[in-house]
Amino acid sequence: MVRKHGNFEIVQDRADVTRNDILEAALEVFSEKGYAGANTKNIAAAAGVATGSVYRYFKNKKVIFIEVMNLLQGRIGSDLFAKARTMLDDGEPFSAVVRMLAVSSVEYYRNNRMFFREMIALEATDEKISAIGRERDRRTREGLMDFLGSRRQQLKVADLEAAAELVHLVIEQVSHRVVVFDSEVGEDRLVAQMIVMLDRFLLK
Repeated sequence: MVRKHGNFEIVQDRADVTRNDILEAALEVFSEKGYAGANTKNIAAAAGVATGSVYRYFKNKKVIFIEVMNLLQGRIGSDLFAKARTMLDDGEPFSAVVRMLAVSSVEYYRNNRMFFREMIALEATDEKISAIGRERDRRTREGLMDFLGSRRQQLKVADLEAAAELVHLVIEQVSHRVVVFDSEVGEDRLVAQMIVMLDRFLLK
């Protein structure tokens, strides 16, 4: 219930800011120290809060890591699809939108490459984090299906579900190769050829 004079809303806003500050700090700490080397004490120090404040919002380090995963993946999904719709509404060609999705996905991985290395390692060894990763992939495929379906008349693919799965896999694997594991071919060349491949696969 909202209290008079908006006091409850003010407290809630402050709580949201503190929680987000902790997650942003945790992203830096996990990227710098890795999952094994990070702890709630150095996450709290990076966020500028007491260690006890971290436990007000998060049960343990694993929960914090999962929330940072969700934060990053939420940004990738919502930001990119929102930008794609804006580009289409502004009359940009579909090919330019496909290029933006591919290039921006790689950039997200590059900007947070050390965290994604940790995430991929944990997804291979921790069942809970692996399950979260599978759910993330499912949501991404659904977003791609909706996006592709909105411009179906411009596509030559008939099976949108399979197409969304393939596009997701290609972009994710290229992102992993060029950013997380490095590519002997080189990022620019690999991304350029990925865009050519997606254009030829999707567009009439």
